[in-house]
Amino acid sequence: MSPEDARRLGLQSGDLAEVYNEEGNGTFLVYVTDAVKPGMLFLVMYHWRGTSNSLVSGYTDPKTTIPWYKGTRVAIHKVAGTIPSVQQTASLLQQNKFD
Repeated sequence: MSPEDARRLGLQSGDLAEVYNEEGNGTFLVYVTDAVKPGMLFLVMYHWRGTSNSLVSGYTDPKTTIPWYKGTRVAIHKVAGTIPSVQQTASLLQQNKFD
């Protein structure tokens, strides 16, 4: 998440946030980075610990028949309190570094 969005939402790296829309929801660990543009999020689409696939819109472009995977609108709010099991096992940094 961008620093601008994090500031506006009162979030910091390491916080837990619920990301939700009419399709579904998920709880994610916040990582603030300037690599993500304001107004956008980067979420993992597939990981053995969980995914953001439940948030994806069911819309498919009628002309191309391509699903709108990366155009899904969501809302975000900070999860109150702590969830120790999530915070102890989650990572703030990417694990798939390429050299």
